[in-house]
This record gives sequence, C-alpha cells and structure tokens, in this order.
Amino acid sequence: MKILLLAGGTSPERAVSWVTGRAVKTTLEDLGHEVTLLDPGPDLPVQLWQAKQSGYEFVWNGLHGGAGEDGTIQAMLDYIGLPYQGSGVTASALGMDKALSKQIFQANGILTPPYQLYRPGDPPLSWGSCVAALGSPLVLKPTGCGSTVGVSIVSQASDWDPAWELASSLGQPVLAEQYIPGAEVTVALLDGVVLPLIEIVPTHSSFYDYEAKYAPGGCRHLIPPRLPESVQHQAGQVSAQAYRALGCRGLARVDLRVDPQGTCWVLEVNTLPGMTPTSLCPDAAAAWGWTFADLVNAILTSALAAQRVPQSMPEHP
Repeated sequence: MKILLLAGGTSPERAVSWVTGRAVKTTLEDLGHEVTLLDPGPDLPVQLWQAKQSGYEFVWNGLHGGAGEDGTIQAMLDYIGLPYQGSGVTASALGMDKALSKQIFQANGILTPPYQLYRPGDPPLSWGSCVAALGSPLVLKPTGCGSTVGVSIVSQASDWDPAWELASSLGQPVLAEQYIPGAEVTVALLDGVVLPLIEIVPTHSSFYDYEAKYAPGGCRHLIPPRLPESVQHQAGQVSAQAYRALGCRGLARVDLRVDPQGTCWVLEVNTLPGMTPTSLCPDAAAAWGWTFADLVNAILTSALAAQRVPQSMPEHP
C-alpha cells in the first residue's frame, strides 16, 4: 500500500512528532508498505490532493497537537477522500479541547476534576479565587496542548504568576483544575477494547511532565498498576465510557488520576497518542504480547475497516 505519513508540523510538539513519524515509517516499510514522510506546509490541502492524484491510498497522521490533532487535518482528509487512522473530526476536536471534553464527561456522568476556565480577554484567574473554589494544590494548563506543554502544579501563591505566564503564553484558554492526589493511570483503547492499564511513576520530577514523558528513564511504566483489581476494572470501564462519550475510533488513550479512596477521575482523552520508543500505548500493547509492528498493523487494519470515505471528491484543490 502507498502511504503518506505526516510528521513534524508547527505545534509545540513538533519534535515528538518526528520521533513518532520515523518509528512508524520504519515499521510500515517493514510490513511491506511504500511510505513517504511529509512535513506539512501551509499548502497542505494542495499537497494532500496531489497525493491522492498520485496514487496514495492512506495517510498515517503522525502529528501531535495543533491542526494535526484538533480535527483540522482530519476534515481535509475526509473531504479529499483519503482514509487515515484514529478518530474523526468531531472526536478529535473535542479531545483536543480540554474544557469541552470535560463538559462532555460531566454530561455523561464521568468524574473529572472540578475546574475554572479562563478565555483570552477575560480577567486573569487569581490564586485566591481559584483556591477558594478548588482548594490547593492547583493544576494550571492550556486547553489545547498535549505532551504536558504549559502545565504546572501550583502549591503556593508565590508560584502562581510564573505558572500563569507559562500556561497563558500560547494564547489559548487556560484551565485551573483541582489537583487529585493519588496514582497517575493511563488506559489505551483500540476500537473500544481496553489494553493493559499502566501506572506512571515519574523518576526525576514531581509529576508526569514533558521530560518524564520523553527523556529515557524519565518515568517508570508499571503494568499492572499498584491498585486493587476492582479499581483497575473500574478504571477500564470509566475509560471506555470516556472513549465512547467523545466518539473516538481506532487507538486512543485516556489519562486518569485514581485517588486514595480508589475513585477514578478522567483528566483527558488523547485521540492521537504518541508512538515513540517511550510512549505508553506501545508499552500497553507489549504487555498484551504485541510487538510494535503488531500494534501498527492493528491500527492500520482498524482504519481501513472504518472506510472513512467522503460523499464526493473535488476535481481540483
């Protein structure tokens, strides 16, 4: 199969996307496919249309953050008629917007940490008002980034201003979220099927930040988590509910906090999880007995079965 692989892009997660892209490209080629790596430019709609005319049959979206993950590129591909892996436009857009996804979770009875939302143009959120409403510590995060970009845990007033500056520097809405103590757990799902759960234990930082995610040895992935089986079962059920609530397809990953009482709180759903050597989904698949190639092939098979083909194909870009 002739596959166009998108990697790089312009989001803050560009470097991570390149690692994902190279790993997937090598594996797809080992599986017998012809793969071309493309770093999207401003003329991407034309590039995709030309790829379709040149006989490309599939697009593997290896982008992280920005237009690659928020439904924009998914909409282009739907319109042009090129199938791709992962969730469609709506689920991608909802998953990328942490505030909207939290509203969907709440509407479906899924526990998510209480929060306050700042939109550009609003008066900035203050330490005092947020603590009064949510308690301390607080988590500050931009609503539209992954890979923990711009995220801080704030425990005292003196740390609020630099954390606020970091979270708001990207020009996005900002969430001030109640910090949930306990275990960091992530749940990968493929077509709604729950893969082995992972507990994340950072080794060099106080939380699962960018360095912990991508630096070798930055964290430990514990499979199974150090949780009672009943709590693990609940985490899988809650994650599957969150996956369905956003309308996800293919591979997605649900991030949770499990508090000391065993209650599962959904933080977010990543509709386009990383596929780097330190990424979580490949580790979950390995615990299932799958190689990285098995996982890539399963994702591709899932996407082709979904048959996401638009009603019409444009004659020119």
